[in-house]
Amino acid sequence: MKFKNHYVVTGIALSATLLMSACGGSSGDSSAGPNGTIISNDFTFPTVANIEQRAGVEKPIGPAPEFSARRTLSEGAGDPIGFGEPVVLNYNMYSWATGELVDSTDTLDEPLTVRAGVTNGVPEYLTKSLLGRQVGETLQLVFKQDMADLPEYLDKSDAYVVVVSLL
Repeated sequence: MKFKNHYVVTGIALSATLLMSACGGSSGDSSAGPNGTIISNDFTFPTVANIEQRAGVEKPIGPAPEFSARRTLSEGAGDPIGFGEPVVLNYNMYSWATGELVDSTDTLDEPLTVRAGVTNGVPEYLTKSLLGRQVGETLQLVFKQDMADLPEYLDKSDAYVVVVSLL
């Protein structure tokens, strides 16, 4: 019996280690900083200058991340967004390498509407990040370097910081 429990404990420890690795952290090397910022040995979310307007991010420090990540900048209200539901949003996207604005819904005549969890021409990480969120939330996403489903006009060797407002 003791032998079987050893495998269970080892399996749980290994699962926790794999989970931490998948989230971009490692055992003992990550912690939460101010405003829920994830600080790890991999990267720190850049500061957003004006959250309400999705404007300006501090130039990211360090190499481009090898994983995508998300954090909530401001809370919303209402029911959680479910799979396939239409979500109206505005976003600003910044280059990790330069901190410069590279794409924005501000150049469109109206906000963008996507379906939560549905990747029809929209990066999968963005649509999946909408699941369970609430209207009124502002999110900060990091699209990893070499992300497969970035739009063609973006440099795949760069990573991107996206500030998204759910309307």
